[in-house]
Amino acid sequence: MNRARLYINIKLLLLAVLTLNLSGCELDERVDDLTGGYEGAFIDRLTGEKVATEYYGAKLKLLDLEYGNVAVPLEYNTLPEGTYRNTKVYPSRYKVWANGPFFELDTIYGDIRSFKKMDLIVTPNVTLKIKKVEVLYGITANVTFTYQVNDERSKNQEIGLVYGKEQYPGQRTAMNESESGSHTYKRIKKNLTELSGEFTETLFLNPNSTYYLRALGRTESAGDYWNYSEQTVINTTDIDLSSLPIEAAVGVSSATSAVLQWAFPPVVDEIKVSYTDRDGEEVMDKFKPTDYSYVANLPHNKKSTIKVQLLAKGVAGPEQTIEVQTKSLTDKYVPASNTRPENIPFYNDSEFKKSLSGEWALIYGPTIGEDWSTTDLRFEYFDWWDTWLIGFADRMPACQDIENFKSLTIQGEIQTLVDILPFVNLETLSIIKGKGFSVDKTINPKVDLTVLKKLKKLSTVIIGPDVPLTKKNFDDAGLTHLTITN
Repeated sequence: MNRARLYINIKLLLLAVLTLNLSGCELDERVDDLTGGYEGAFIDRLTGEKVATEYYGAKLKLLDLEYGNVAVPLEYNTLPEGTYRNTKVYPSRYKVWANGPFFELDTIYGDIRSFKKMDLIVTPNVTLKIKKVEVLYGITANVTFTYQVNDERSKNQEIGLVYGKEQYPGQRTAMNESESGSHTYKRIKKNLTELSGEFTETLFLNPNSTYYLRALGRTESAGDYWNYSEQTVINTTDIDLSSLPIEAAVGVSSATSAVLQWAFPPVVDEIKVSYTDRDGEEVMDKFKPTDYSYVANLPHNKKSTIKVQLLAKGVAGPEQTIEVQTKSLTDKYVPASNTRPENIPFYNDSEFKKSLSGEWALIYGPTIGEDWSTTDLRFEYFDWWDTWLIGFADRMPACQDIENFKSLTIQGEIQTLVDILPFVNLETLSIIKGKGFSVDKTINPKVDLTVLKKLKKLSTVIIGPDVPLTKKNFDDAGLTHLTITN
């Protein structure tokens, strides 16, 4: 059998794609004479650096010129760092080019009759570079990376990060970060119209682990071909919460309570708050960073020391302290200002604000005029007294007025009950469907009822018609001592 017939027979069996062996080489099995070979890399025409891809993300094509256009090009997979090597090639003269995430590429014509070094100069669709990786708290990585789209005609592109515990992570085997069951994850920004840019992303990783990270991107016309940056290795350690300073801003306060505002990264799972209240009782609460943190039943007009400890993945940080200053009983519960009450103490919930405005108007209104107590407008008085009714700031309640409440009715679409903390002498709480500006609205059935534990004198809760709360909701919140009536 002559060599031409042998070539054609083997071509009919398998010439289009040959599998990648464990060393990253490709094997040309046409004949016993495989004395040719090559190695090289895809080189970025613009930067002079290697162009990374992913496993099966690019291919090297060889066309044996001895047989011209009748031959089928041989395809060889390349390694993800952008290199290729093959020590078993039939010695001949070849046309060599690449198939992958390239906007422009060169073609090589030449002999491969012995082992040959040959790089291919290409222009990637997207040039990506990781500029900086900063590891914080042992497990948090701030990653800054850049991208440059080299095809100026591209109208939108996808740019992001892929990372995991396996080397050379690629998008084909990656899952979205919200999914589980994978060792490789991706975070991709879609439909970007800018041809270049810089991003900083924060990754939250497991402690004492090694992660491999690459930036990635593709243009709208690239199909499933993605470009990658060089691989970066991140080594995490034990969680280090000691480097997280605890600084709380007192968002809102009364004569006995305060809501605390934090600025912690999502690495923190819980915030443990401990203190001694004005009755000498030792209090310990845990809050999720996304929930309201608060302290209650503190002494009037005094600084109280609050102990704070951060918890993350079963690790507790060092105990630190902050101070909380409460108001005096004569201080205005809502200080006069030109800011609407949503941004003034003590309102964290606009529906609660309307409830209290209506309740206060029932008490204070008759001293002004009967219609101030009967009109539905009373649910908005706090807004008006504090803004465009200049000179009426004295009509706003003082902290003492709030502590005088023994019964309170709240109505509307209440989302949080933290605003109830200053009502330390409250005995009866009524929850009804909305009136006035909140007509037909009702409390969120998932509202955190555990706040009511801080009201030591509260004994009765009255639930109005069509309010989506039952005694079981209160029992589940640990409020079994309350009398719940409908």
